[in-house]
Amino acid sequence: MAKTTPIDDATTRVADAAKRGLRLVKERAERRDRVGDTTHRALELVSDGLGATAKALRQLGDAVEPPARGSRSAPAVPSTPRPKRRPTRRPASKTT
Repeated sequence: MAKTTPIDDATTRVADAAKRGLRLVKERAERRDRVGDTTHRALELVSDGLGATAKALRQLGDAVEPPARGSRSAPAVPSTPRPKRRPTRRPASKTT
């Protein structure tokens, strides 16, 4: 059996407490009274906000993904042959 650290134990306890608390909030949101209606609406807003946040984070993750690279043996940009330069004609010198 793996040995757990105090940090792991604390993290597990916090996560379990959060799940229990959320379960209680959801039970309260099921009631058909003013507090239940308000709690239900709050859960809708949080859920919608988390959905929008997840979408934005997905888009950000796609945007910051590094570009694909070729292998190290291949050049990053394929070279194209340069056209040969023609010698320029010089105007005949004027002698007077």
